[in-house]
Amino acid sequence: MRSIVLSEVLMMAWDSLRTHKMRSLLTVLGIVIGIMMVVGMTSLIRGFDKSITGQIESMGSDTLYLIKWSGQGLLNGEDLRELLARPDIGERDAEAIERLGDTVDGVSVMYGAGIPTVGTLLFRGNRTNQTQIMGVAPKFLQAGDMELDLGRFVSPVDIRNRSDVVVIGSGPRDALFPRQDPINRRIRINGREYRVIGTIKDRAASSMVGDQANNFAIVPASNYRKLFGARPDGAMIIMRAKPNVPIEDMQREVEGIMRARHGLRADQDTDFEISSQETLLELWNNLTQYFFLTLVALSSVALMVGGIGVMAIMLVSVTERTREIGVRKALGARRSDVLLQFLAEAVVLAAVGGLLGAGVGASVGWIAHKATGFPISLPWWSFAIAVGTSSLIGIVSGIYPANRAARLDPVEALRYE
Repeated sequence: MRSIVLSEVLMMAWDSLRTHKMRSLLTVLGIVIGIMMVVGMTSLIRGFDKSITGQIESMGSDTLYLIKWSGQGLLNGEDLRELLARPDIGERDAEAIERLGDTVDGVSVMYGAGIPTVGTLLFRGNRTNQTQIMGVAPKFLQAGDMELDLGRFVSPVDIRNRSDVVVIGSGPRDALFPRQDPINRRIRINGREYRVIGTIKDRAASSMVGDQANNFAIVPASNYRKLFGARPDGAMIIMRAKPNVPIEDMQREVEGIMRARHGLRADQDTDFEISSQETLLELWNNLTQYFFLTLVALSSVALMVGGIGVMAIMLVSVTERTREIGVRKALGARRSDVLLQFLAEAVVLAAVGGLLGAGVGASVGWIAHKATGFPISLPWWSFAIAVGTSSLIGIVSGIYPANRAARLDPVEALRYE
């Protein structure tokens, strides 16, 4: 019996909102914007998070990365000026580590990793989405734990001659050459012509959103510097431990080599960072937490404005329908019935705003994915949170107007004009 009454109340609430369509839409605009931000940005952030996490995990647990500084230093409270003043990491450091390191199996510089360099690859009528472009040394294949599929990799001759050659992942290969051999084909990267010399086998593609683990193009490090203006000392160094060598041993050895190169005393802190898969994942997880906190703070403002709008319009509705409330009470409606009716209207109003916001947010994420190839993820719980949050806003915002309607004196309400 109670479920029947509740369904009737919800239908009455829906009919009331349909009567004032434009007013209802403007009322929930703040909720729509807030939920749209939550769903849209969550889809992009989660998609990017899965992409980066998958790429880090695909590098292997026996790989280290030597960099000048990273976001971890900022998160630890270090001064940005001091981080920027650190000595640059470059190709000579990679050569020293390869020459002096006993635990290192493969060493390579890598450009375009810290802040990814992206570009569009073209071949006749085919084109890729935004693709990561990296400049590397010949041993990157070994250091990065990749496997060649077709052709060959970047050679010392390519480095010396700054050759316009490229090795592509399976993502660009499938996009540009769906039914033909890509080797020795000429493609364009950011308007410059390159000859494809090799392809890389799939890397953990099944766990990636948008196959981002394989969406890359590799050019010789010297060519990358020519194309993008990178300095020889502005690189990341990637290195892999020899078989059966604990990664901690390699890290201690590399740290000792670099401290000696920078002339650091025993009592001085290191002026570089060595990251492993574990530390990179920890850094990225910390950064995504900050992204989500910022998103929650920004969307909360819009949701609060939306809640105030719902409360204001429900107070207006109570005033407009004062005589109706008097008639209902005169016919035997209890205070709880009136309270439930107006509270249901507030909840339905806010929930509709949440559904609209979730739909618009998902559409924004989908359009961004189709237009740029940016990975997205739309988990079901983001829609559940959107509707649940908006309904909660409706309850909180509707309590005072509903209570005010329920407390009206029926005699005074019937006299109201």
